Amino acid sequence: MPRNIYDDILSDARVKLTEMFKNNFREQGFFGQKWVATKVSKTNRRGRGSILIVTGAMRRSIRSMVRGMAVVFTSHLPYTALHNEGGNFAVSVRAHSRTNPKTGNTFTVRSHTRQMNMPQRQFIGDHEKVQQALGDIVFKRLQEFSQRLADDFNRH
Repeated sequence: MPRNIYDDILSDARVKLTEMFKNNFREQGFFGQKWVATKVSKTNRRGRGSILIVTGAMRRSIRSMVRGMAVVFTSHLPYTALHNEGGNFAVSVRAHSRTNPKTGNTFTVRSHTRQMNMPQRQFIGDHEKVQQALGDIVFKRLQEFSQRLADDFNRH
């Protein structure tokens, strides 16, 4: 098979999958499986809007490219993988001052680490719908290719 059919399939897959993964932000779930809601303390601070969209930076940071025979998705933001995969991780808290609201006394909090649990809110990854979309793209491109071959054969 000519090389350009591979390029066509990979290019179509890159566009379609990027659209599907960004749509997961609008749907607030991973292909119908809803994300875990944010804690009440967070919603009090910023309202009950979208779960992973505050500024839209994470959704805009998703980039896709064709490398060899694969479509690769990346993001330059360090917290994108944490949200997509979830898990426990340590956060370093720097030393700072705190004022007691009752007494007005100021004291210093020393630097320390805190364990955080991030629930998985997947928006990129393998899924039955991804496989179906890829199958549809390959089928469509192979049909077009076979039609071109048939047209070329009939001309000669």
